[in-house]
Amino acid sequence: MAKLAALDLGSNSFHLLDAICYENKLHWGTRIKEKVQIGAGLGPDQILSQEAIDRGLTCLKSFKTYIDDHNIQHINAAGTFTLRTAKNSHEFISAAEALLNCPIEVISGKEEARLIFSAVKNEVKKEGTGLVIDIGGGSTEFAVGNQSQTKITESLEMGCVSYYKRFFADGKVYIENIRAAEAAARAEIEPHLENFLSEPNHWIAGTSGTLQSIATLTHHLFNDPENILSLDCLEALDRTLIDTGHVNFLKSRHLDDNRRAILPAGLAIVRAIFSTLGIEQMQICQSALCEGLLLELSEQTCS
Repeated sequence: MAKLAALDLGSNSFHLLDAICYENKLHWGTRIKEKVQIGAGLGPDQILSQEAIDRGLTCLKSFKTYIDDHNIQHINAAGTFTLRTAKNSHEFISAAEALLNCPIEVISGKEEARLIFSAVKNEVKKEGTGLVIDIGGGSTEFAVGNQSQTKITESLEMGCVSYYKRFFADGKVYIENIRAAEAAARAEIEPHLENFLSEPNHWIAGTSGTLQSIATLTHHLFNDPENILSLDCLEALDRTLIDTGHVNFLKSRHLDDNRRAILPAGLAIVRAIFSTLGIEQMQICQSALCEGLLLELSEQTCS
């Protein structure tokens, strides 16, 4: 029996997911998620602030305690957009590797998309071609494929933290800034339309805290089916958010306070994706990068 863990060092949150490999089968364990927002500490000069580095290391100390307490032997740790982008990411990575006593791989956006697709297709188990979308803090990953192969992977520089800083830093929401954010996202997506729509998609799935939190809101506010995000309910949430004028005025016990500030940015990106790709609804999944990292690690340790 092997004990495994995956670490996703994202721009908005750090994630830890553990699993046990027993009799050549992977059994999922505990998920830990911490809002770190190292992406918020990335300046215009692409230098990661010391405060952001410290937030990240503080989180990893708690992860290390969990890893040691549970005698986890194999770890697959990956850094994403912010660690790809920051000119001084080596400062954080060297300290983090020493703390965790394991290597951290800063993966490309395309590799991130491939791993996410691997995880989601394992969850949905649907036949035919599918499109998977993951909205992160600094980038959004797209992947097209089927149960046999991943055909197309892309990573676009639009994320809920970076768009929050660019369009919604004061918390105010009005039609001009939310439409400007949508236009910026559409401009990122449009050059890739031919690839994403090169063949009919039999299923469309989304994952990430952003999509999950928006789907939870539309489910409770507008009766969207659970784990389904529809265009109609997105439009209703857009109108509601603009009418409130500020994220703090949107009252719902189903909105995590950690997600409140970045909600308008996430909503703008989601609406741009739906409108540009002609999506009517998507299934919301729980699996994402951590599951992909664990599936890859299990191939090396469970056989």
